[in-house]
Amino acid sequence: MRRTTTILAACALLGAAPGCITLFSKTDVLRAEEARRPIQFESPAVAEQFHTAMKEQNGTVGGAYVGVPFVTLYSRHKTLSEVAIFNDAVIRCDCDQNGFITQAEAEIYAKVVK
Repeated sequence: MRRTTTILAACALLGAAPGCITLFSKTDVLRAEEARRPIQFESPAVAEQFHTAMKEQNGTVGGAYVGVPFVTLYSRHKTLSEVAIFNDAVIRCDCDQNGFITQAEAEIYAKVVK
């Protein structure tokens, strides 16, 4: 009887906390050596609005996944570096490309990102 209880408890634990076997997983960071663009903001509030909107962007570029439930055979993800995400956000936000982000540009960018 005690052995049956132990086996049932072990099965319940395995069912409640399943594991995952991964055979190959890799994340490639693209544009890692890129330099950060110099940019100025109209005010600290504009800088905060820009950074808040920028954080909503996803840096994932692509990837591949092959597997079955709980077993990953092959997983590869491509993502942009944080500097590349920042630079892309600056390019999208700074409409006149003068290196100075205004309140209006930050508001438009925040609306576009959402």
